[in-house]
Amino acid sequence: MTALDRISIAAIADTAADLASRAREAEAAGIECVWTPELFRSSVTQATWIAAATERIGIGTGIAWAFTRSPFILAVTALDIDEMSGGRFRLGVGAGVKRLNETWHGVEYGRPAPQLRETIEAVRLIMQKAPTGEPIRYQGNYHDLDIKGWVRPHPPVREAVPIYAAAVREGMARMAGDVADGLIGHPMCSLRWLDEVLVANFEAGLARSGRDRSTFAFIPTVCCAISDDEAAAYEACRRTIAFYATVRTYAPLWEMHGFGDAAVEVGNAFRAGDLAGMPSLIPDGMVDAYCAAGSLDKVRARVEAVAERADGVYLSPPTYFIPPEELAEYQQRIVDAFAPARS
Repeated sequence: MTALDRISIAAIADTAADLASRAREAEAAGIECVWTPELFRSSVTQATWIAAATERIGIGTGIAWAFTRSPFILAVTALDIDEMSGGRFRLGVGAGVKRLNETWHGVEYGRPAPQLRETIEAVRLIMQKAPTGEPIRYQGNYHDLDIKGWVRPHPPVREAVPIYAAAVREGMARMAGDVADGLIGHPMCSLRWLDEVLVANFEAGLARSGRDRSTFAFIPTVCCAISDDEAAAYEACRRTIAFYATVRTYAPLWEMHGFGDAAVEVGNAFRAGDLAGMPSLIPDGMVDAYCAAGSLDKVRARVEAVAERADGVYLSPPTYFIPPEELAEYQQRIVDAFAPARS
């Protein structure tokens, strides 16, 4: 089985009923996993809903913001959804960005890679000890847990729930290789960044932890806008790139390909309140570097190149500043083109 046989998509729909319906369609089409994003809905409630609506497809949080929940809540949530889905759940966790953690949630951000490492270690420990009644002690710089007199009376449906870490930069990728079961890539990722940053660093993490590559699942993401109207596809990608270009954490990603100044201009427009003008600051070359936009043949070539480096591929349409009906069309084209039962 190749990475192209293991296609993941995002859970995208207007209503809860549509969310369930599209998950069932993805399941019938042979999609391996639906990942539930966290911004406009909760990732965990979506994952639970999809678990109840489907029978075979994998379900993952893509991603749950880790620092806004305690390790205990993350652990019991993962065990719950895994039980409700019959062992189909993957806990995808990530740091998010500093601004959202601190100003939207009022939580400290710390050093994200070490903090997420501790979170993953603590969550895994809680899940392992939950059915045994043994004391749970985890002591780190960010988490100091001492759980006694607690036993989960609901038996787990399998030995372990896999934990995936979301990573963009070097430290997080190394951390994923150290302690996670897999790595979920970011929608904004060039082939060079994939090779030199993500793969190189998660492999370094695996090596320093003495782990075998076969035990780790790398699921990079490709932002895909499939359309014979190439101008429209580029415009859709421009809007999503503009959204991410406002985040200073991603500056090295843009600078690698000489788009640092464009990202700075987008950030300035954002802070000035000129949301409508942001996409026009994204040049075509920036779309080519970070997305797959245009005809199906063109998009397929990019997806196949990414798949050569991966264990599976997560395909996402452009998602920001786009009308819902247009977003749904791009999502449907991904399923029609790449789902194993249809392609």
